[in-house]
Amino acid sequence: WSKLYEHYGEILTVSVLFSDILSLAVYAGAVGTGNAYRMTGSHIYDFFSGAVLHPRLRNVDLKMFTEARVSWILLFMLTFGAAVHQVKTEGQLSVEMTFMLLAHGLYTNAIMKGEECIPTTWDMFYEKWGWMLIFWNCSGVPFVYCIQSFYLASRRTSSGTLPAWHYAMCYTLLLGAYYVWDVSQSQKNKFRAQLNGSYVKRKAFPQFAWGKLSKPKYLDTECGSKLLVDGLFKYARKIHYTADIVMALSWGLICGFDRLIPYFYAFFFFCMIVHRNGRDVERCKKKYKKDWDTYCQVVPYTFIPGVF
Repeated sequence: WSKLYEHYGEILTVSVLFSDILSLAVYAGAVGTGNAYRMTGSHIYDFFSGAVLHPRLRNVDLKMFTEARVSWILLFMLTFGAAVHQVKTEGQLSVEMTFMLLAHGLYTNAIMKGEECIPTTWDMFYEKWGWMLIFWNCSGVPFVYCIQSFYLASRRTSSGTLPAWHYAMCYTLLLGAYYVWDVSQSQKNKFRAQLNGSYVKRKAFPQFAWGKLSKPKYLDTECGSKLLVDGLFKYARKIHYTADIVMALSWGLICGFDRLIPYFYAFFFFCMIVHRNGRDVERCKKKYKKDWDTYCQVVPYTFIPGVF
């Protein structure tokens, strides 16, 4: 397992090359067979955003496979490899590395246990499978999100160098944000599943009681869609994004303040989420028109209830 840490550069290089080659093959295949979908006419943009929505290899949806399996399982493998390297070189597993194993374990497990919720996400039902998603799922997620784990493994320092309150704060932020993120994602996607009749009760651990709303309140719109205004989403329209950002921040905080590199992911993720929210608002205004204004009046806050 420690070889994943020791040969990070070589594995990352192979991953990047594989992502580029796969992207070219998928794009050429879609265009060559006449299966290109929602094209703009610009080869550069269409290669970046994709030419096909759901490419399949027999019964396997390749976009779903890379989104749910490749990226997150590889991330946890890399963090586990960094942890094994730390034990081999220092003879112990630090408090900080234990935190990262928990953080990435929770995130990876959440993707696995909530796999049925993924098809209703924006990436799956709208974004095409181009270089952006292929590269991000095969290279970006696993090799960027593990920065904190590799940073900790590279530092030969004793465990527990930060104050006890700091560790308590990090664990509180992580677990509290994870609960909000897990429950809000569950509420939103199970609401969608209930509407289209595809909801199936699962027992994958952990299942939080508030993850499914029994009689969810929603707004009807002229375009036919229903906007959830209940559960955690009655407090903020993008509260799941807020929780995700807080989790990302906790990953950096557990590394202390000696270097900025552990905070790169949190900074990058914050910028990406703000940009994504802007695109989402623009799309929703066009789709829902005056109903969007009504929705924003019912749920006035975007990220932080009572603040913004």
